[in-house]
Amino acid sequence: MELTCQRIFRTKRWFLAALIIAFASVSSSQAWALITGGEGNDPVADPGWPTNAAVVFNTKSRIAFWEGPPFGGGQSHAECRGDTEAFQKVLDDFATIDTPFKRVVLHDGIGRSFWLNPNREKDKIEKSKIDWVFMVWQPESRKRQRQLPVGISSVGKRDPVVLAQLDIYTGGSIRWANVIVPEGFDVIDQRLEAHGFTLEDGVVIEGKVVDVDTRIPLKATLEIQKIEPQKKGGYHYTKLVEAPTDPEGRWVVKKAPQEWCRLVLTADGYASRVIGYAQYDNEPKWAEHNSELSKPGTVSGRVVDSQGRPLAEVNVRIDNIDVKNIGGYEIPVESITTTDDEGRFSFASIPTSTATVIVYKPGYVRPGLGLTIVIPAKELKLEMQAAAKLKVSIDFSVAKRDSQYLVHIEPEGGQKIGSWGGSGQIDDKNVITFENVPEGKYVVYGQPNPGLSDQKTESKAVELKGGETNEITLNAK
Repeated sequence: MELTCQRIFRTKRWFLAALIIAFASVSSSQAWALITGGEGNDPVADPGWPTNAAVVFNTKSRIAFWEGPPFGGGQSHAECRGDTEAFQKVLDDFATIDTPFKRVVLHDGIGRSFWLNPNREKDKIEKSKIDWVFMVWQPESRKRQRQLPVGISSVGKRDPVVLAQLDIYTGGSIRWANVIVPEGFDVIDQRLEAHGFTLEDGVVIEGKVVDVDTRIPLKATLEIQKIEPQKKGGYHYTKLVEAPTDPEGRWVVKKAPQEWCRLVLTADGYASRVIGYAQYDNEPKWAEHNSELSKPGTVSGRVVDSQGRPLAEVNVRIDNIDVKNIGGYEIPVESITTTDDEGRFSFASIPTSTATVIVYKPGYVRPGLGLTIVIPAKELKLEMQAAAKLKVSIDFSVAKRDSQYLVHIEPEGGQKIGSWGGSGQIDDKNVITFENVPEGKYVVYGQPNPGLSDQKTESKAVELKGGETNEITLNAK
């Protein structure tokens, strides 16, 4: 029996509305990402995977499945439990998938299902044990992901184009020594013994640090920092482990702490960098994080309104930092500042790179995906326009209200990258207000969530003007 459903995960991305088919700015500032999936092994329809991938995905050994990533989907995961014989059949089928970009990755320990236990609750550990995961991309979806800004895309523009992958956990029911490996793919061994360590070393992480331009090894320090969510929002970071590099730029940590943490590199004369996130448990593991560091640069400029007047208290963010030859570069402190009374702002210690400057101020808007800059950058000028506001009421006089009811707004002519749109939940008065909307023509409709197509309201067109508030009513079905 298969159960298919949707899960919504809260993201910590700020300014999400300006980056991609923008999410409407409503009374709540939280952004949400939808991931679909379910339990069981009933066949899942092939959405356009490489030939023969559906055979591997729909194995009887599958106990759960899910599709991500946020902002596009197209990457599917089959989480499976089975013995060596069952896996051998899957591996033989995997070898026949019609794509040159596929690989098998070996891991120590026992795998954990993301779908069955996304929050790693202790009472769900046994139920969530798995022996392998099959990942497969829809080729067109992966192409679209590579075109997204580096701060949003789940794949790096320079990552290998791997469309199919099997991750095998050798600490469970599978005896890898008894597996006959067919030809047609690469095998990557990430087990501890393959890298000179033992199971007694627990979780081992290591890497090498070099200058992004010269490739010369750097004297740097790796910090493992515990991540602690705060009640009022945001996160607190506490240093747990510190590991300096050797003369060859290498660092290593054995028995890494069993915490939700991030890995941060620092070096004198370079912009600090977050090189990874992890939540280690008591399963043995080896991981490598080779990284480059970039020299820092500065960014400064001014924000004005459509009349050229300075705008104070504008939130300015540097995002989508993209360093030549390596791609995305996350710095450990939020690159956010606020303009002064003259509309001026400045940043220091931003990696030498290309990046996007995004601005936010209630009542104003700057349409598009932000200003692309090359760092260092000085005397930037960013203009903001007066924003529109739309109040939408839902009339339930002829229909019963569901507990979850969404209102959608999109540009006339449909959504596209760089446009503004999205959806939001109505309040207990059956109202939702979209704020900070770029002026223009839009289409609005409502629908229960979840809901059927015949429960969608009639779409209503509306033209919004900057600085004005419009009100409309939609009749629920």
